[in-house]
Amino acid sequence: MISAKSQAKRRYVALAILSPLTILLVWTLLTAKGAVAPIILPSPAAVTASFLDMVQRGYSGVGIWTHVGASLARVGIAFFAGGTLGIAIGLLRGRIAEIDALFLVPSEIVRPIPPLGLIPLFILWFGIGETSKILLIFLSVFLIMMVNAQAGSRSCAVDALRAAQSMGANRWQIFRFVVLPSALPQIMTGLRVSMGTALTILVASELLGGDRGLGFIILDASSFFRTTYVFAGIILIGFIGLVSDRTIAFLARRIVHWEGRR
Repeated sequence: MISAKSQAKRRYVALAILSPLTILLVWTLLTAKGAVAPIILPSPAAVTASFLDMVQRGYSGVGIWTHVGASLARVGIAFFAGGTLGIAIGLLRGRIAEIDALFLVPSEIVRPIPPLGLIPLFILWFGIGETSKILLIFLSVFLIMMVNAQAGSRSCAVDALRAAQSMGANRWQIFRFVVLPSALPQIMTGLRVSMGTALTILVASELLGGDRGLGFIILDASSFFRTTYVFAGIILIGFIGLVSDRTIAFLARRIVHWEGRR
């Protein structure tokens, strides 16, 4: 006999598969009926053909996997550096009022500014090389992770802190065994959000010049109205985002295994 939990899981998987298939079906019908001009919405078959062409011949004289590797390297470096520093400072801000006060005004001034608004400054300060691209992504990841880690650090129950203190735990032990586990759910959520943001900003960062990367493919193809290549690049970034999000979510279930069971 199938349990209710097993049925719910099967229903979840079925819906997760059904939704993209429905979108694909609607997309195919719209393009097959000629309801939308191909220059605006190319057919799935045309997009697939453009993707296969890029796999075989590359884009702009560069192999597609070189473009993918360049983008992943930028996102990976910025995500790791921004995430690490953001988590560290966020945890400190959540527990130490002086550090929170130190970062409060600068972070809240910079946080609402869209990355596109910072591009002229980054070009001026860092040029159009890899440094400016990575730093633009780094800044967004850092701010997201800092806010999430700070919120997670502050969510620690006062009773748990007092219990640890009454048992003679020192500051490091309280942080390691009480504060950090309380903050981990927020941190893992922040990692998922910041990875999505990093991939979004990737396209903007590759406005800063260069001839490598998925953002370059999208921007270059759009300049010449090669819409099928634009869609192929967008879908490839979306697929990378899906894989990375599912990977982080999987790790979150293993690391924060107690979440939802208390």
